[in-house]
Amino acid sequence: MGAFHLAQANITTGRWAFDHWRMRGFASRIDAINDLAQQAPGFVWRPTSERMTDDLSRLGRDPMLEAYNLSVWESIESLWAFAFSGVHLEAVKRSKQWFEPESALDVMWWIPAGHRPTTEEGLAKLDLVRQNGPTPEGFTFRKRFLPEHLGR
Repeated sequence: MGAFHLAQANITTGRWAFDHWRMRGFASRIDAINDLAQQAPGFVWRPTSERMTDDLSRLGRDPMLEAYNLSVWESIESLWAFAFSGVHLEAVKRSKQWFEPESALDVMWWIPAGHRPTTEEGLAKLDLVRQNGPTPEGFTFRKRFLPEHLGR
């Protein structure tokens, strides 16, 4: 799969703004989780947190209420290994106390190696999954697609 990498985006809405005291448990973990992701085997790239915050604001979203993440990985397996272990898994297990029920959405899609997806691209892929469910153009851990559809 060297010709392709896996992009992923996820978004969820906080029960309170991220600077509210009830969100401290989440907000205090963000930098550590991002640092661990960047050190994880198979991690390729992510935009800076500042870039994603600026993009959300520019697009009329609320970065103090919506937790948005975008990153690129070598494979589904490398993303899975990070997402479901350590500090990230602990945060996932506690997410119901911080985020609105049913607001969490995630998507993955194959990209040519070297491509850096934009926030707009990630949000469009999230909308695709929200509207159509998993497809080869945007899928989830539960319903995965391999990059063969990209015409290798």
